[in-house]
Amino acid sequence: MKRKITALVCVMLIAVLMAGCGKAQTNETSAPAADKEMVVGIPKIAGSFDFYNATSGAEGISMEQIYDTLVIKDKNGKTAPSLAASYEISPDGKTYTFNLRKGVKFSNGLDFTSADAKFSIDQSLKSTYTSWCYADVVSCDAVDNYTVKLNLKKPNVGFIEYLANCYYSAMVSKATVEKFGKTYGTTVESSIGTGPYILKEWKPGEECVFVANPNYFLGAPAIKTVRMKTISDVNAAVIALQTGEIQAYFNDIPGINYDSVAKMDNLKIVPYASTILFQTMMNTKTGPFADLRMRQAVAYAIDREKMLTVGAEGKGVITDYPGNRQGYTEGDPVLKNTWYPVDLDKAKQLVKDAGMEGKAITIKTYSSDPYPKLATILQDTLIKIGLKADVQQMERSAFLDEVTSKGIYDIAICRWAAGTKDMDELWYGSFDTASIGPAGNWSLYSNPAMDKLLEEARTQNDPEARKRIYTEAIKIFDRDVPIVPLYYPNGSRAYSKDLVIDKGNVEYDRLFSYSWVK
Repeated sequence: MKRKITALVCVMLIAVLMAGCGKAQTNETSAPAADKEMVVGIPKIAGSFDFYNATSGAEGISMEQIYDTLVIKDKNGKTAPSLAASYEISPDGKTYTFNLRKGVKFSNGLDFTSADAKFSIDQSLKSTYTSWCYADVVSCDAVDNYTVKLNLKKPNVGFIEYLANCYYSAMVSKATVEKFGKTYGTTVESSIGTGPYILKEWKPGEECVFVANPNYFLGAPAIKTVRMKTISDVNAAVIALQTGEIQAYFNDIPGINYDSVAKMDNLKIVPYASTILFQTMMNTKTGPFADLRMRQAVAYAIDREKMLTVGAEGKGVITDYPGNRQGYTEGDPVLKNTWYPVDLDKAKQLVKDAGMEGKAITIKTYSSDPYPKLATILQDTLIKIGLKADVQQMERSAFLDEVTSKGIYDIAICRWAAGTKDMDELWYGSFDTASIGPAGNWSLYSNPAMDKLLEEARTQNDPEARKRIYTEAIKIFDRDVPIVPLYYPNGSRAYSKDLVIDKGNVEYDRLFSYSWVK
């Protein structure tokens, strides 16, 4: 990743943005050839395609192109059949029956059957990264070659959301995983799925090339070859979009760049309500922030308006709790003004009461924008309330390993990217004891009262009753301060006008949804 854009690139960016206000530099008069390669930038190419044994944050964008799920979200955000031709949920909400499509094949020619679906679900139950989504699943049974049943110990109203998200529920080939064992997903040959694209070339963490799967069960993709590459710096991505080096960027275009990209003649940009929460999280188990008074001091000290201004040029919304965003979140009670007001005097007193005046604090964060800028604000804030703070910028892989996986940190700036639009993922994934570690509870927070409420919310079918449960959970959250919620930036996707995609599909980052202008 680039730590900072160089002076030369800055000059190039200014020139490009100015050019964007006039005519584009690329030729728009002729449609691309049918076999033209589409080039896409993403924040990070996967280091492994072993779905259930690798992190799937930004890396999941490259992984999801070769995999499928039993059900999927359509352009209207509704759950629709995918590898399952149909499905049923029992009246008591505890049994999910999936009738699989017949004739579906993996890219190596093997048939997709219920044995693969059961194997995939069993993998998800064991995976460090996905097991929390399946906490209520007792078993998965292959009834016959094309029927699968999932049995839950209790109903979970948000469960179908996980099954529709490739980051949580990819279908893998049982025979292929067993053949390659621990080396599965580490080579092109061993990375096999039923998806619309087949992995052809791959430089882990850097670049990969996909080719259309001619036997895809929904028909071959319109775009036959796609090159996906890591571009972690959004400024570099904007330049690449304008010059035609890439045709799409699967990451948000923030702040002032958004206005500039919107004026570019050769590009389209589609806004939507983001599910990405920027947050300050604290280690509640060990170190200085195991003391509640220290966490409350940070809550009183942080100016979240300033964080939004610096981190996203004000393009977004301040949030009081996870799920409290611009778009609708299922189960959100839509509470207002529940978070701490800025009060440095109270923050200083809490630090003093905790006996932490002069305590050395290390802030860990990613080395790519906007994280260093946000960490600098936090550093200044902590110094103002009597602490000695420094910032440690880390490469993404190192941060994920040290902070989110091993919990070796005091306080950190990061983001929590939700794959669904339901409070269950955000709250159970972030604050339930069962989710501690890589699954999403990175603050190592544990409170039996919170656990009880989150378990109850999962089983509650009455929408209003569910909102009341989350209202009580929010009260505990406010008191315990496992994280300081900062903001949701405006979500967006920018792509070439040579491409066509339904606006309802842009946020899902599926290459299959794109086609060339004819």
